[in-house]
Amino acid sequence: MKGQLTIVAVLVAASLFTGCGSNKKTTQSSGAGQSSATIAENYQGVWVSSAYADALVVKENSVDYYKYSSDYCVLQTTYENLNTSELTRSVELTSDETGLTWIAGYGTKDFGAPSRNLTKQTELPASCMDQILTPDSSLTNSEMFELYSQIMDEYYLDFSRNNVDWPTLSYELSNTVTENNETLYEAIYTSFEALADTHNKWYTPTGETILSFTKQTHLYDLVEEYAAANGLSYPLDSSEFNNNTLNDINNFIEEEFAKEQDIITSYATTDIGIDQSEQIYWFAINNIGYLHINAMTGYSTINEDQDDLAHTTSALSNLNEAIDEALSDLAQTSGLIIDVRYNGGGNDYISLAIASRFTEAEFLAYKKYARDGAGITETIESFISPSGFVQYTGKPIVLLTSEDTASAAETFSLSMTQLDHVTLVGEATQGIFSDVLEWALPGGHSLNMSNEYYVTPDDEWLEGAGVPTDIVVPFFAPQDRDNQLDSGILAALDILQ
Repeated sequence: MKGQLTIVAVLVAASLFTGCGSNKKTTQSSGAGQSSATIAENYQGVWVSSAYADALVVKENSVDYYKYSSDYCVLQTTYENLNTSELTRSVELTSDETGLTWIAGYGTKDFGAPSRNLTKQTELPASCMDQILTPDSSLTNSEMFELYSQIMDEYYLDFSRNNVDWPTLSYELSNTVTENNETLYEAIYTSFEALADTHNKWYTPTGETILSFTKQTHLYDLVEEYAAANGLSYPLDSSEFNNNTLNDINNFIEEEFAKEQDIITSYATTDIGIDQSEQIYWFAINNIGYLHINAMTGYSTINEDQDDLAHTTSALSNLNEAIDEALSDLAQTSGLIIDVRYNGGGNDYISLAIASRFTEAEFLAYKKYARDGAGITETIESFISPSGFVQYTGKPIVLLTSEDTASAAETFSLSMTQLDHVTLVGEATQGIFSDVLEWALPGGHSLNMSNEYYVTPDDEWLEGAGVPTDIVVPFFAPQDRDNQLDSGILAALDILQ
């Protein structure tokens, strides 16, 4: 099928696009055997966020969590045997008790990224008053595409960016969907191609991932190199694609990535430090520091499905310990290279925690709001203050970015551009800033999509374009790998030395 390369090769790219700003669970079950658990009365009732398709029904000792559109309502999950203290690890009442503020996925109660609120309603949305779907429900392919089309129509960020006439496109594609699952996936992939948004992903019950990138990533540069060197078309034609080809491509990509890491670390003139998660490593290049941050996720030692607040608390604690160690080791350097070229994102609270290490005063990093039907939500301003941990300030910084720099790594890049002592070198970032809006759908399918606008303090919207660089340097062009050079690091050293 068309786009098959995208479905399989994305599995290779998983380490490059981990997390991508996702904010998942709202509450956690406290387990069995606690039927006497009680949730405080002021938390009980119906809570709705129309911009995020969220509806929570908080009962005496349980929570039902729904996603909804005009005609559909899908029960995402039910949490049983909860008490107030367990519930408030994920959501908290606003001061006037008319809203709930999300904590889960946004950080801790003391430090976090801008989140979202639900407001109290007298009843569930109309679609949730009728027949409720669940992930175990069964829909035909045509019905599934109709559900998908309405979700995108009502919640997707902005069709005008790529001049997409969604009603026309979705109608035309609906006519191609048959009982064959491949036709459903082909229609979804074609719509993703038109929108060109890496955050849009469809997960099949059999474990495939369907997406179309906003920009061609470095991984696909390597696939294109392989195709050219082996007399294949690019994108690969289905007639050229088989397991042997996939294995050869995977081996080539792994070899080239390993070569790139060897080139980067060859510049080290000190020992190389690495954190427990192996997401961060650092060294000095004579009097210049180098700090490599591979992801904005993966720092917690606690599973978020067990306890989201414990997960985020652990992530921040471990991250801060790692950054403390790195910046302490690099304290005597006269400038710093921060490399997020491979960083596919994760969580904004991680990005903000890192950015807070490089400022001496509070500053406005970015603003954010979400689509809400035909309008938008209230704008939230995101400020960053000095962290109180080990700082690296008063010295010039070069931030290396690439088209692989995505989502929460772009939040970091956008934040760092507000600092006068920071210069961006490399390529404009991927251009996908929104937190991921997640839907568990019937038949074991699931959908990720964008629904938020991130803008600069001056209200510039960079979706699709990405955060621009001050100096353009290609990300490991073939000649760099052939010559054992990293033009990004060399350009940074020219600025800092």
